[in-house]
Amino acid sequence: MLYQHLAALSQQTYPRNSTEWIVVCDGCNDGSAEVARAAGVDWVIEQEGCGPAAARNLGLQTATCRFVLFIDDDVIPGPGWVEALVDDIRPEESRVLHMGYCPHAPDGIKTHLDRRNAAWYEGKIDALRQPGYELRFTDFFSGNFGVDRDAFRALGGFDAAFRLAEDFEMAFRALQVGWRIRFVPEARAEHHAHRDAHAYGDQAFQAGRADAQFVQLHPAVEPHVRIGIRRRLPKRLAGIAWRALALQTTAGIRLVEYMAPLGERLKARPILDVLYPLLWDGQYWRGVTTA
Repeated sequence: MLYQHLAALSQQTYPRNSTEWIVVCDGCNDGSAEVARAAGVDWVIEQEGCGPAAARNLGLQTATCRFVLFIDDDVIPGPGWVEALVDDIRPEESRVLHMGYCPHAPDGIKTHLDRRNAAWYEGKIDALRQPGYELRFTDFFSGNFGVDRDAFRALGGFDAAFRLAEDFEMAFRALQVGWRIRFVPEARAEHHAHRDAHAYGDQAFQAGRADAQFVQLHPAVEPHVRIGIRRRLPKRLAGIAWRALALQTTAGIRLVEYMAPLGERLKARPILDVLYPLLWDGQYWRGVTTA
């Protein structure tokens, strides 16, 4: 994926000699550093696995250019990606998070779960496109964005204590001190985000831990993240019952993980539309309790 990613960067419409490439290998032991050096990357930095927030901060510290673009290695940029983000810079403003567009890559959508996740993302993007919509911290995605280097350093970059939701936490702090988030749809980069049921459940567990950590650090965010969202009574009661079971034993979670691949093979979409929310909700609340 990194090889494909760097090949896409080499095809940018923006001149290569006006950019510097920085690759931070966060706990990589798969030859990623060698791939990056062979591709002509200007700075290849290797660190122990400290998480995406720490990796991005290290790249920020290394950058010598005044405008810094962040992109994950599983996000493949289109040829106009750099140019679109640079074109969004306005001389009179520096405290802006210029967020690009990350649709799910069509060749990475292999299962009903992938289609659900892709549709969820596009639903969020549709809201951003509405006239007059002001982006909130829960809209921000750090896998594709640009920012003024010095202003971002002054903000403090990312909180390295977060292994997930580091983008929400950073965006919350930024908005609190007068920053803005601006969506740049022309900065398109496709996200290769395929996950199986087990990986999806693990992501939910980590999301629960991160949200609990987030609320502990910034109590004002509670009504805006899953922990504090209020639901209608029938759904709330069903959720409480499932949560109690999931917290008592992992048997229900493991059963859902076992049934999901069967449902995918049988293309039993109505059943999968029940199983995947159960998996996410159960693992999410298990994560919350461990924080």
